[in-house]
Amino acid sequence: MNISRKRVTALAGLVFLIAVVLYWLYPQETGREREAGSGYIYDKSDNITYDDVKKARRPLPRVAGGKTTSDGGAGPRAGAGEGPEPADAIDIREIFSEALINSHTTARYFKHLESRFKDSVNLGDHLEQVREYLFSEFSAPEAQQLYETYQKYIECEIALGEAFQSFGLIRTPEDALDALKQIQAFRRERLGEALADQLFGADVKAREYAFRRAVIVGDDDLYGSEKEAMLRELNTDMWGDEADAVEAHPGEYTRYREKMKIYEKDLAELPSAEARQEKIDEFRAQFFPPEAIERLEAVDRQLAREKQQKESYRESEAAVRENPDLTEAQKETTLRQLQDEIFGDQAEAFRRSETMRIEREKLMEEHQGKGIQSR
Repeated sequence: MNISRKRVTALAGLVFLIAVVLYWLYPQETGREREAGSGYIYDKSDNITYDDVKKARRPLPRVAGGKTTSDGGAGPRAGAGEGPEPADAIDIREIFSEALINSHTTARYFKHLESRFKDSVNLGDHLEQVREYLFSEFSAPEAQQLYETYQKYIECEIALGEAFQSFGLIRTPEDALDALKQIQAFRRERLGEALADQLFGADVKAREYAFRRAVIVGDDDLYGSEKEAMLRELNTDMWGDEADAVEAHPGEYTRYREKMKIYEKDLAELPSAEARQEKIDEFRAQFFPPEAIERLEAVDRQLAREKQQKESYRESEAAVRENPDLTEAQKETTLRQLQDEIFGDQAEAFRRSETMRIEREKLMEEHQGKGIQSR
């Protein structure tokens, strides 16, 4: 059976493909999850650390030029790869400094092989090219181990990609989490739990944590204090002693924006705009130094001015367009004068924005009209 170039290339980021293409599979707990009773794919007991996740997400190490060779050991065969590599060639010695099959680099190296031999005619041709390459770069025992593992990996990912085509769209973080559970269950069944977890565990755990966090943060029925308590529990359940380090990892602005989302319900229920701004100022003080807060406040003032300008213009625009004593040409001239008066040196930018808005509305009306006709 032929394997198309598109399919081989697409395999490189299958879990990421879920978020982009938005396919999902129905949830099904693995034996480990049923035994643990937690529903987690990975938790603090699985020995996948925060450092493992960070290493697994780094780009593959590269060399400035020359050959990717080694003097033996757990890595490429000494004197292998006599042909020149590109200037940005990956550093095979560094990639396999820990072991041939490791949780940080092996899966990403396999994705590199997919890309390197993406022009294969079919799966057999692809595997043969990979085999020849591995035996030119590694000692025979190492090449054989890598090749056998790669063959299992690529066949599993192809089967997984085909399975995804028969399912619907992901619409929520809960759907994404369900899909991730089923994906790793599928891989464990095909590859064996040990190999599937070794190849994909760190990446899957990072995604599982992100999805679970998004579910909590985006729950519109919960107040901020409830969400924060649940997030602390999530951090402890999944990361144990590393919970604080994981919580503190994102940058200040990312954490601030998430804080605003966490307390969205609380902010919406405050009795006045002043009370809301006071709470926002309190959040900002938790994350930013005074000079950064001053810049944020300046942005707030600018946004408020722009909002007021637009509201003022819309009121005047409505009065002009409804004036029966003006011709269409006079209305357009008057509106242009209003734009110059209200927006000043930003008038041209506003007019460009208005043109795009009107065109977009026309396209939407046309599309809706065609949809009605087709019924």
